[in-house]
Amino acid sequence: MSIITITTDLGYRDPYLAMVKGMLYSKQPNAQIVDLACDVNPHAHNEGAFALRSALPYFPEDTIHLFAVKFLNSSETIGNLAVDNTRYLLSKYKGQYIICPDNGVLTLIDKEFNEPVYQLYFDSERQHSFYLRDVFAEIANKLVNKIPLEEFCAETQDYCKLYAFESFSTPSNLQGMVLYEDDFGNLITSITKQEFDKHVGNKRFSIALPSYNITKINNTYDDVKIGDVVCFFNSMDLLEISSLGQSATKIVIKRNVLSKYKIDRIIVDIYD
Repeated sequence: MSIITITTDLGYRDPYLAMVKGMLYSKQPNAQIVDLACDVNPHAHNEGAFALRSALPYFPEDTIHLFAVKFLNSSETIGNLAVDNTRYLLSKYKGQYIICPDNGVLTLIDKEFNEPVYQLYFDSERQHSFYLRDVFAEIANKLVNKIPLEEFCAETQDYCKLYAFESFSTPSNLQGMVLYEDDFGNLITSITKQEFDKHVGNKRFSIALPSYNITKINNTYDDVKIGDVVCFFNSMDLLEISSLGQSATKIVIKRNVLSKYKIDRIIVDIYD
């Protein structure tokens, strides 16, 4: 039985996702299709990449991941970053297949990514308008059927490489960013427990937000009262900021125009 996951910004209100699944089931009726993250914010491919990166370790080898979140459609922005939304790629990473647009997803998943990458062949320019259904579903079918790669793609060295903002430290602070906002409004940051322990340790610290000042790391959501802010390291060992019973977006740094790419800074000031 083949496992095929879908990461997309199509959402659940419209019939588009069902059309994709119908196409997949018509070709592979015994496949198991998993909604990895199908309600990603429109064009927020960083958000989708975080979801895929987080879930990848839990899937078996030969799982096929369809990643269908395109970069924000701006010719100027795309040109500056070497993004090509009309070009589609295939790679095998840690034993699992990833099919995605040429928009930097592979290096957003892993900054050290160096696996072979293939450019996909497809028949018609019209397929661009619904590439998840008309291109990706067909490629997934070929992979399940063990069709040789050279029949539908060619290896390429020229593909977009984007890198997520990484945490960094100075003698007086540790800086990170908001990587992801989940459906509960919890804000997951790029600051790892290992980084925090190394640079902050037992020193006093504060994280200044517009309406709250965090000075303590909690263990779980249950450490605070409803409506209070809770800050702890989650199951991925990433610093998470939450407000029990409400969205933490009310307390986080004000978003700017690129907020869908989650570049909001989180600064941990360190005191001796």
